[in-house]
Amino acid sequence: MSKNKTNLEVLEDIENSAITDKHIAEFQKSLDKDVKKIVKETDALVTASSDSEISTLSTNLQISYNFSTKLRDILPLDVMLTDDVRKFEDLEFTNAHLNNFTRRVLCSTLGKNYDTIQDQDPYYYDVLRRVAVVVVYDLKFDVIEKTKNAFSNPVGRSPKKILISMRDINKNEDLKKKYNKDGFENAHVTFEELTSIAKHFVLGVKDANYEYASKLVKLLRSIDDYTADAQNFDSISNEIKKEEIELIQTLSCRFMSMLDKDAQFNTIASIKTYLDDYTNHKNGLINWHKSYDKTKIKCVNFVNFKNNKTIFANNADSLLKQLANQ
Repeated sequence: MSKNKTNLEVLEDIENSAITDKHIAEFQKSLDKDVKKIVKETDALVTASSDSEISTLSTNLQISYNFSTKLRDILPLDVMLTDDVRKFEDLEFTNAHLNNFTRRVLCSTLGKNYDTIQDQDPYYYDVLRRVAVVVVYDLKFDVIEKTKNAFSNPVGRSPKKILISMRDINKNEDLKKKYNKDGFENAHVTFEELTSIAKHFVLGVKDANYEYASKLVKLLRSIDDYTADAQNFDSISNEIKKEEIELIQTLSCRFMSMLDKDAQFNTIASIKTYLDDYTNHKNGLINWHKSYDKTKIKCVNFVNFKNNKTIFANNADSLLKQLANQ
C-alpha cells in the first residue's frame, strides 16, 4: 500500500480498475470476427516487438560484459592515449571521445574497418556506440563483477540484470536513492540503469531531476542523448531529411555565433580543429576530407601571409597558442 493512500482510496482504486476491466471486456465482445482476428494479430506483433526489446537489453549487457571483462586485456586502448595522457583511466571523455573509442577500439577488436562500418552497416555500429559508455565506465572504474556469475536470472518478461559495485554510487545521495536505496555494497542493475550511471561518471551527465538546469541545457541534453546512440538521420521521407539538414546547418551557425559573442574561443578552436583534421587516424570529418584529392588540396587551419607558414594543430590549446605567437 502506498504511504500516501488511505484504505478507502485503495478500495476506490480497486473498484475503478474493475470497472475499467468490465468496459474493456464489453468493447472486445462487441467486435466482429474479422476485427477480433486483426486485434489478435496486432497483439501478437506488439508482444513480439516487446520481447525483442527485452532480448536486446539483455544482449547489450552481455556485449558490454564481453568487452570489459572477457576481452579486457586485448582491447587496443593505447590508440586512445596521447603524450599528455598515458593511462586510459586518466582520460576525460566527451561524446566525441566515445565515438572515437567505438570506432578505433570496439570496431577494431571485432575486425571491422572503422572507416567504413558506420556507412556500410549503421545498425551494427549503433549497437557498439550504445554499449561504448558502459564499457568505458567499467574500464575506468572496474565496477562489474568479475569473480562469479555477474548476471541475474530474469523473472517473468524482464531483461537480465548485471551485478556492479555500488561504492561510488553510495557516495552520492541522489544516485544512492535512485539505484541503491538499501545501501548494499553490490547490486544488480539493468542495461538502461547501467547506461545512466555510466553517463554520470564518464560524461558527467547528471540526472535532471536532481539539479537545476536551464531550458537550453535540458533541450541540448535531449539532443545529446539521442545523437549519442544513433548518429544517422531519422528521416521518414526526403522532405523530412531536407528539413533535418537545414535545421542542423542553422543551429550549428547559430551556436557558433553564441560562442563567439561570449568569447568562448577555446571551444571554437576545438571545433575548428575537429572540422579541419584531414588525417584518417585522428578525430575529424574523415568522409568530408575523403571527398577531395588531398594530394592537391590540404585543409588547414590558418596560413600566415607574412611567411606563408601553415599552422597545424590537433587540439584547441595548440591552435590558440600558435595564433597568439604569430
